[in-house]
Amino acid sequence: MLKRNSLEGLSFFQLKENYPIKPFDCGDDDLNDFLFNKALLYQKELLATTFIVENEERTLGYYSVLNDSLQLKEEDFPSKSKYKKFLSYLIPHPKRHLKSVPAVKIGRLAIDKTYKGKGLGMVFIRNIILDCVELNRKIACRLITVDAYKDALPFYQRLGFEFLTEKDEQEDIRQMFFDLTNLDN
Repeated sequence: MLKRNSLEGLSFFQLKENYPIKPFDCGDDDLNDFLFNKALLYQKELLATTFIVENEERTLGYYSVLNDSLQLKEEDFPSKSKYKKFLSYLIPHPKRHLKSVPAVKIGRLAIDKTYKGKGLGMVFIRNIILDCVELNRKIACRLITVDAYKDALPFYQRLGFEFLTEKDEQEDIRQMFFDLTNLDN
């Protein structure tokens, strides 16, 4: 059974208005800028919710999550048969013409350069999965999706995420998903 990892000695919380964000640098200007300048606005507008982990001196990492649905389009697959196979894998009765699957999207996930490689990203993913399991008691959510930067692909693959399609193989960002029905309950 999956359990939440302890963040012993660290503070973990949802970003709040007027909270002074501690220094943070993940090495990516876009991800840094989102935390300092956009995360709270997205939260106020109900576009994404951001969670932060910090110690006494620094913000060590953050992630933002939002509702999503995986739109299933035949043109995203190399052949009609691969599309139908994927559709029947995700949707037990594809004849009902359900063309999207409910999901939670990881909009942003970043770890401070001083804290990379210490397992915090894995803790974040585990917490997101457990939040989705809890959410499923009230509202259906089949997948966790992410538009992953190329350098983050091995991280997501190690944690069980799969590529949605081969069409974006040469792109800088690839669509990936984690199927919550694959969890051992």
